[in-house]
Amino acid sequence: MALLQRFSAAAALSCGIAYAAGSYFSLIFSPHIFWITIPFLFYGFVFLLLGPQHLFRLKLSKDFLLGITLGSCLGLFSIGKINYEQANCYHGMEIKRVQSVEGTLQQDGSRKGTRVILLLGVHAVEDRKGNRHSAHFNLAALVPYTGKYFAGDRVRIRGHFVSDGGGIFFGDVNSPPVLLYRPVLASIRSYILQNAFHQKGEHVALLEALCFGIKDGLEEELGIAFRKSGTSHILALSGMHVGILVLFLQVVMGPLFKPITQKVIVSLFLIVYCLLVGPFPSLVRAILMYGIYTIALLLGRKIHSLDLLSHSFLLSCFLFPNSVLSYSNILSYAAVGGIFLLNQPLKRRFRSILFDPFLSAVSISLGAQIATAPLTLYFFSRLALFGWLASMLLSPLVTLFVWVGLVSVMVGGVPFLNPYLQGTLEFLYTAIVYVAETFAKFPAIQLP
Repeated sequence: MALLQRFSAAAALSCGIAYAAGSYFSLIFSPHIFWITIPFLFYGFVFLLLGPQHLFRLKLSKDFLLGITLGSCLGLFSIGKINYEQANCYHGMEIKRVQSVEGTLQQDGSRKGTRVILLLGVHAVEDRKGNRHSAHFNLAALVPYTGKYFAGDRVRIRGHFVSDGGGIFFGDVNSPPVLLYRPVLASIRSYILQNAFHQKGEHVALLEALCFGIKDGLEEELGIAFRKSGTSHILALSGMHVGILVLFLQVVMGPLFKPITQKVIVSLFLIVYCLLVGPFPSLVRAILMYGIYTIALLLGRKIHSLDLLSHSFLLSCFLFPNSVLSYSNILSYAAVGGIFLLNQPLKRRFRSILFDPFLSAVSISLGAQIATAPLTLYFFSRLALFGWLASMLLSPLVTLFVWVGLVSVMVGGVPFLNPYLQGTLEFLYTAIVYVAETFAKFPAIQLP
């Protein structure tokens, strides 16, 4: 019971359970109640009732029920807000009369061959005669590929709904989407991709995926190899990528700033980075954990790793409630929880036959796979038995690959350096592909 008596763990567990229950029973709460109530449910209540000294670690007595109460409210209001927004679907113009939709992209477009899948939050619909009607619903649009589309872009798409139920919109082949507005962050992202990643090649496509989460240029065979080898998480922006960036920035800023100043600057950089590439669930989790850890250091307080994980979950539920039950979010928190809980026991188990840094690498990778194995089998019906070993081998290769890639982007204008950097990137890319394809042939558990 010692773990569950912690306020943060009790709040996080009750929040997740309440969120799942609210999703199952389709509970609905007005967003006005949500936004007015939520800010006071967690840090506000703790600060006002118990004092600022309890913001990160509360007393074991009487805080268990407070954690359950606040966590349950946060989970219910988060899923209630989502259900409320989804319930406000389009009514008015008949689906069969709609000839164009206008709205904002919820995430980057995903390329599938000659077409792109766009997840659109629709604001307005229009028929052939030009009659417009305001709307509020989400749909998936399949449109011709004419370039990259980014989260936040406001577009107009001509076409038709696949069925009377709506939800899927088929874009006209002869009328590509019209970009009406592109926000500043999306414009910056487009500029960086066009100028920093202007070179061609499979290694450049992998660098785009690892730095910006854009997988359009990756070969299908490589994606299959990562998936079969149990290392597809490496292609998703997550804690590993945050760690790579943090180490890179610390090396660059080491001679210039003190350690605590470095952490503050890195935290601000990570926030901008998250806004720039998009709030991927695993990326948000890692950045929140780093930011909370930095705040704790500034306040001169230590924070337990499980409290850190619980605080980040509560904040992610508040900031990005739509991603709470996504596969990537669940697996991300399960993996980190497994590392925190199993790292030391596994180290004690293997200390007699392994030594650092191999001991730490094995315990971390194996701990993450043990914690996520049941979920992976449930979600995908397949578990690579040696995914932990493949991850352990790929992590240093990917780290070097990203570091060399970042250096090549920064000094790309130096003619005599660029060939050497590109050659190094191609060599590391070949090594990464070789490891992934080799472990893709290893045994795996396959459910029917």
